[in-house]
Amino acid sequence: MTDHAFATAHDRLREEAIRRAGHDDFGADDYREGYDRLLGELDGIGLSDAGASAMREQIVDYLTGRLRSVAGFKQQRDAMARPIARPLIITGIVRSGTTALHKLLSMDPQFQGIEHWITFAPQPRPARRDWPGNPDFERASAKLAAMAAVAPEVIEDHGMAVDTVEESLHLLPQSFCSNMFPSQTSIPAYDAWYKATDDTFSYRHFADNLRLIGANDPDRTWLLKNPTDTFSLQQVLNVFPDAMIVQTHRDPLQAVPSIVNLLAGAHRFYVGEHADMAKVFAREQEMWALAVERADAVKATIPGRAIDIDFGQFVRDQMSVVHKIYDHFDLTLSSAAETAMRDWLAANPRRSTTMQRFTPEDWGGSTGSLVERYAAYRERYGFA
Repeated sequence: MTDHAFATAHDRLREEAIRRAGHDDFGADDYREGYDRLLGELDGIGLSDAGASAMREQIVDYLTGRLRSVAGFKQQRDAMARPIARPLIITGIVRSGTTALHKLLSMDPQFQGIEHWITFAPQPRPARRDWPGNPDFERASAKLAAMAAVAPEVIEDHGMAVDTVEESLHLLPQSFCSNMFPSQTSIPAYDAWYKATDDTFSYRHFADNLRLIGANDPDRTWLLKNPTDTFSLQQVLNVFPDAMIVQTHRDPLQAVPSIVNLLAGAHRFYVGEHADMAKVFAREQEMWALAVERADAVKATIPGRAIDIDFGQFVRDQMSVVHKIYDHFDLTLSSAAETAMRDWLAANPRRSTTMQRFTPEDWGGSTGSLVERYAAYRERYGFA
C-alpha cells in the first residue's frame, strides 16, 4: 500500500488552491474539521496512485471553489442580503427518479438552477450566450469530456452535461461536511462524523452560493435537487424554512442495489482491488434507511409542505407527476413550459438498457437483510 501523505498535505493543498483562485480568504473556519478529518483518513484506505491523484485534484477543486465563492460574496454584498424565497427542492433515495424530474422541471423558465459548470466556479451567472469562451465553462467542458472518456456510464446515469442543471451535491462539499466523500470511497471514521454532525453551516454556505450565482437574476425561483437532502432535511429547512419539498420514492429492493452499482466504478477507481463491495453495500443500505427515517420524522412536523412522488408513477406518466407537483404547491405551469417539457421527454426517452436490475447478492448483500431494514418504509409507501 502506497503512502500518499494526505495527512501532511493540509497546508500544501490549501496553498495550491490559493494559487489557482488568486484569493487567500477561505471564509469561516467551519470547513476545517471535515477537511482535516478527511485528509487524516485517506492515507490508510489503499488509494491507488491514480485514485490519490484524482482525490487531490477533487479536494483542491473544492478548496478553489470555496475561495472563489468567498471572494464573490464580498463583491456581491447586495446579493448576499437577499432572501431565497420558497425554493423547490427535489430529494429522495438515489436512483428514484430525482435526476430525470430535475431535468424535466428545469425546462420551465420560471425556475433557475445550478448549471454543472458553475458548481466548480461560483460566480454571478453570465448570460447563456456568453458561456462559450468563458474560461471556467471551457475548463469544466474539458473535465467532463475527460470523465466521459473514462466512465461514460456515470455521465449517462446522471444525465450530466456542462450546461444543464446539476445537483447541489457538487457545491455543498465546499464545506467538507458532505456525503460526496464517503459515497465514493470507504472512510468510516469520516462517515461516522458526517452522519453525527449538524450540517446547517454547510447549507448556509450553500445558500450564499445561490445568492452569488443568482445575483443577476434574483427574482426567479430556485429549483434544486440533492438526494442527500433526504438525510439532512431538517438542516435544509433550517436554512430554507419555506422550501417546497418533493421527495421521490422507489422500492429499496431495487434502489439500493442500483445505488451500489452506480458507486462501484468510483470505489474501484480510487482503490482498485481493495474495493470491498460488500462493505459498500452495507454502508449504502444503512445510509439511505437512516435518510428516509429522518425525512419522515421531519415531514411529520410540516404537514402540506412536502409531496411524495412514486417512482413507478413517474416512469409511467411524467407529465401527470408534473401537474401533481404544480397543483400541490399552487404553481403555474404555462403552456410554453409544458411544451418545453414534452419536447425534452421526446428528446430524452427512457432507455430500457439502463433499467438492468441488480440484487443485493450481486454486491455481497442479503435480500432478507434489506427487506428487514426497510420494512416500515416499504409498508408506508406501498412497496411491501
